[in-house]
Amino acid sequence: MSEPSLQTLARYWALPADDGRPVAYRGGMPIGRAAFYRDLDAARRTLAGLAPGEVAGWPGFALFEPDAYRFAVWLLATWSLGLLAVLPGDDLSATREALALPWVGGANSANALTTWDAAAPASDADHGRPGVMLFTSGSTGKPELIEKNLEQLRAEAEMFERAFGGELTPETRFVTSVPHQHMYGLPFFILWSLSGAHPFVVEKLRYPEDLGRLQPADYALISAPTFLKHLVDAPPPPAGVCWLMATSAGSPLAIEAAESGAAYLRAPLFEIYGSTETGAVAWRLGKAPWQAMPGVRLSLEEGSSRLLIHSPLLAGRESVSGFLSGDIARLDERGLELLGRADRLVKIGEKRISLTRVEEELARLPEVKSVRIVPLPHEHEGDRVILGAVVVLSPEGRQRLDAGKKARFDLALRDRLRGRLDALALPRRWRYVTAFPCNEMGKVTRQALERLFVPLLPHAERLPWPRGGDEGGEAGKVLLQLRVPRDLAWFEGHFPGFPILPGVVQLDWAAHFARRYFGFDATAVGVSGLKFQNVIRPGDEPRLELVLRRDGKGVEFVFSLDGKISSHGVFTPGKQTADRPDAPA
Repeated sequence: MSEPSLQTLARYWALPADDGRPVAYRGGMPIGRAAFYRDLDAARRTLAGLAPGEVAGWPGFALFEPDAYRFAVWLLATWSLGLLAVLPGDDLSATREALALPWVGGANSANALTTWDAAAPASDADHGRPGVMLFTSGSTGKPELIEKNLEQLRAEAEMFERAFGGELTPETRFVTSVPHQHMYGLPFFILWSLSGAHPFVVEKLRYPEDLGRLQPADYALISAPTFLKHLVDAPPPPAGVCWLMATSAGSPLAIEAAESGAAYLRAPLFEIYGSTETGAVAWRLGKAPWQAMPGVRLSLEEGSSRLLIHSPLLAGRESVSGFLSGDIARLDERGLELLGRADRLVKIGEKRISLTRVEEELARLPEVKSVRIVPLPHEHEGDRVILGAVVVLSPEGRQRLDAGKKARFDLALRDRLRGRLDALALPRRWRYVTAFPCNEMGKVTRQALERLFVPLLPHAERLPWPRGGDEGGEAGKVLLQLRVPRDLAWFEGHFPGFPILPGVVQLDWAAHFARRYFGFDATAVGVSGLKFQNVIRPGDEPRLELVLRRDGKGVEFVFSLDGKISSHGVFTPGKQTADRPDAPA
């Protein structure tokens, strides 16, 4: 790398000279700073030979690189040339079509980080110009590009070091379960690691079992809530692995997951609150109130209790007036309490999904006249919310629905959305109506939409789940104690004067939990050995037992009440999902 550019990067990101400490570890092997600078030089030469595109008046490239080390190299090389890096959240075909820029990273350029002979001109980066642009749905529901200049990015990395650096040592290795293409993984995992001179582990942790491959060392875990939730089932960490701290962000962290995660790691677990627009805003430990990050000042909008954020990470007018968030909050001398969202964004897994965006994409289909999307409060897969779609069909859509089966029509609409929406945003439940339900004021309420889906199981308590395995594969058993509400809609008309739970509902419940706990797709398979022996009535508390067959190709289910079998059967072989629905992403 040319001397002026190297000095600029080193000065700006506090990158030390080659002092023997590694930048990263790949496969347990260190990547030294000399190799890092050689790769930066090679990446700069590659980029200097490409024609950048333009976004919002700035020249740059779209950077999508799953490999954390190569991502860091491409990113700093882009900045060293004074160019902008646009960071899409995925590389779906629709995203590539919408983002008319040269794309860098991924399979097409994985081998570009080699030594080049030809010299390329170097220019120092202007650190007041945008360094990255990221996509966010914002409060409007439409995808927007959010600019982050290099001053903001460096300020956030320095903020983390001030807030949490005391927990670490220079040898602490950063390891993560989150992607680096957004404003949690990017500043926390990549930029804090580089600017704080802490090496990072290139391989992403996808499942808790991946902890077993870590070498003996001190670690800081940058995690997502779903990963922490599953630590309770993880094997003990290898000998010599010491966790100094962990952070979690992306969606609310259940207190049970926070407590079990901290107990497993035997280290403090800091939960981070913030957004793409604001950067990190506050932190907390366990049940404690949120505390503002260093340099951040919080207040409430008068009359609405929406949180107003003043932060050194904001730019433009918001750096003076503050950022008005979509969160309702309470502030007192103890700290901040978040009370809920004021807009139409929901968190599914670690991703923020715009309900408005889903509606807009569905409304583009010729079969759809209008649509409303609603999160279903009593429907989950693992800890992920399921979305329901209430659709008023066009004449073409009604004709197609009437000509076939509803399940096939549902899947056809879902398939049309693939590549245009993240998989987590695809609705799982569908209702077709001639008009949306309205209240007496003529408004369509969320509660009315939810009622269309008739919650199958408002309450279920999961009992101890003994798990085991044999040479034929993992086997499992689930025991669920269910409570059947007296006002469950399925009792209406079945039968007058003596309501009983329909057998088809029992099948649906068994299929729901087979999907939830075993990842077994019970929607496209047959049922054998089906028998209904005793009725289930309003207010009853039946027990559901699910057993995964040893070959993994069937699930047996039994409903019983007071020791007597109500119904039983077997979901017979069919497609099984590749991952558990509650597996960390």
